[in-house]
Amino acid sequence: MTCGSARRIAAISGVAALVLSTSPARAQSSGLESLIEQYNGTTIKGYIQPLADVLVANLSLAYTTSAAPMSKFSFGLELVSMTAALDDKLRLYTATTPPGFQPTSYTAPTIFGGQAPTVNHSSIPGLSYRGSDGLVDAEYFPAAAPQLRIGGFFGTEVVFRYASSTMVPLLDEEDFPKLTLMGFGVQHSLSRYVKLPVDVSVSASLNSLKFGDIVDLSANAFGLNFGSTLGPLGVSFGVLSEGGTMNLSYTSTDPNASGTVNVDLDVERTMRFRGGASLSLGFLRVFGDAAFGDVKSYAAGLRLGF
Repeated sequence: MTCGSARRIAAISGVAALVLSTSPARAQSSGLESLIEQYNGTTIKGYIQPLADVLVANLSLAYTTSAAPMSKFSFGLELVSMTAALDDKLRLYTATTPPGFQPTSYTAPTIFGGQAPTVNHSSIPGLSYRGSDGLVDAEYFPAAAPQLRIGGFFGTEVVFRYASSTMVPLLDEEDFPKLTLMGFGVQHSLSRYVKLPVDVSVSASLNSLKFGDIVDLSANAFGLNFGSTLGPLGVSFGVLSEGGTMNLSYTSTDPNASGTVNVDLDVERTMRFRGGASLSLGFLRVFGDAAFGDVKSYAAGLRLGF
């Protein structure tokens, strides 16, 4: 594996959706692909797994803005932003060293970590090994996307989400590999069948994200939501069950195990508690959403519609 520090970038936050201005330090996002290629199919997992975890956590939010889907026809265009907190547990993992180096395992930075430590060879004086540094130096990992929300179909509301790097004309494909994000969400009211003191609904969402020729992520979430509306103000809370898979397909340049790599990184299904609120002002609605569990993430959005 090539030693030395990896270039830190904020444009990598566009992997989640085209947020390109969250850090003062920015560089070519093709650095992500080059860095991944330095790992083989075994050693890449610990380094990149936190990226899959926060992407799933971010992309499952902002589909549910109320526990009561509108009963009459509604149509709205929304811009949503999501961000995940990068806790210490997302910054470090246990890595292995090449043969001949001691210790055989050490604490290394993930893609969200800092500088990698140096490990010395057990029998050759002066020979040392240092893995890759972290690539994203930030407290939060953001994402953003536009989406379309349509409601009024027998207590059901659907959401379509789409973002692409081609929507940002300032991006050079040579520096920022093509990104495509697609998502679909649905929410259905249970309160329409039984009179309850609060609104109750079930929800589900599917997301896919492709970045360059290497990263292909799929994620899904299922939710049970409770809430109430008082005039223009609505509140909701509930639980989310989330999971997903990130596929990495590339040619490794690791001298110890070079060749074709095709590996799946599973994001284990987990439960998170979520809560949100919305404020309707005629054609304008503002809303927020947050979920807490293994990963903490937050969302906010602005809706124009009726």
